[in-house]
Amino acid sequence: MTAPDVLVVGGGPAGSTVAWRLARAGARVTLFDAATFPRVKLCAGWVTHAALADLELDPSAYPYTIQPFSAVSVAVGDHEHETHWDRTASYGIVRAEFDTFLLRRAAAAGVEVHEGARVREVRTIPGGVEVASDAGTVHAGIVVGAGGHGCPVARGLGRARGEEHVVVTQESETSVGAERLRALTPRHGWPELIAEPDFKGYGWYFTKGDFLNVGVGALGGEPIRRRLDRLLGRLRASGRLPDDLALMPFRGHAYAIRRGQPRRLGGERFALVGNAAGLARDISGEGIGPAVRSACLAAETILDGGPATYPARIAEAFGRPAGALARLARHAPDLLIVLAARLACTRPGLRRRLVLEGAFGIG
Repeated sequence: MTAPDVLVVGGGPAGSTVAWRLARAGARVTLFDAATFPRVKLCAGWVTHAALADLELDPSAYPYTIQPFSAVSVAVGDHEHETHWDRTASYGIVRAEFDTFLLRRAAAAGVEVHEGARVREVRTIPGGVEVASDAGTVHAGIVVGAGGHGCPVARGLGRARGEEHVVVTQESETSVGAERLRALTPRHGWPELIAEPDFKGYGWYFTKGDFLNVGVGALGGEPIRRRLDRLLGRLRASGRLPDDLALMPFRGHAYAIRRGQPRRLGGERFALVGNAAGLARDISGEGIGPAVRSACLAAETILDGGPATYPARIAEAFGRPAGALARLARHAPDLLIVLAARLACTRPGLRRRLVLEGAFGIG
């Protein structure tokens, strides 16, 4: 194995993007991922205009599932509220396809990709870093952690300095067929969001071409399985999940949202990007946009001389958690949170500006 300039741990959108940008600029890059692609990577699965711009990806040139949508529904209790835009607001994608496309693009740019190679240990050594993986032990000058919430680079070099706020999810994605999905919901191609009663999370029913993604995520409160059972009961009662529609098994994962910043995001020899850095959006948990933006910033700082200035670049780009909803979620009593969130989700102007465009980045 050729000694690289940069090692990247994790082949999702953040890892593949930082690797692609570095290799395109002439750096020797090696990437490890524990999975073999295409992999099942569950995610409600939409990408914003800003994320596509960072990826330099024209939706019309993307060869896999990409579902433009210009409307979103938000259900609060028994009432469903629609928001419409006069242009495409964002695009639905299937992560198994999307992640594989980005990783293959990185390989085509010259990245040495090792799939099915779990990283076991990351440590600093004089003049660089050492990464022990199932594919062998490699030395490099810099390592980028892009392995999600449990990233070994984050564990080894970016240890948390305080409390993390972790969202837990349960999700399923199933190929059903567009014709049948159109018969199940009048909002085929839209994200249909369902607020949890305590507003600590939300469920979703998102049809993307032939695919149906169903899930729920929450930050504390009731057990996630109870929330999922309630969501599935609601969807069955509405006819969106008929008894003869078999979903793929539900799978769970966790990620930190950007509420405070307990992890060390970078130093002389490393940088953390995407969910490894805990950069998912507060309130919504949307993570693809922050993942690729942080990857671009990491690549830029490494090419400019090293990742030591990367945390400052992240602070400049993302700032502190901000906005009325985020401040309320951090400090207000539960009753006030519920009342304010209900108001934000049910009033058209607030729903568009604060919830969908603000917290979710849609629009």
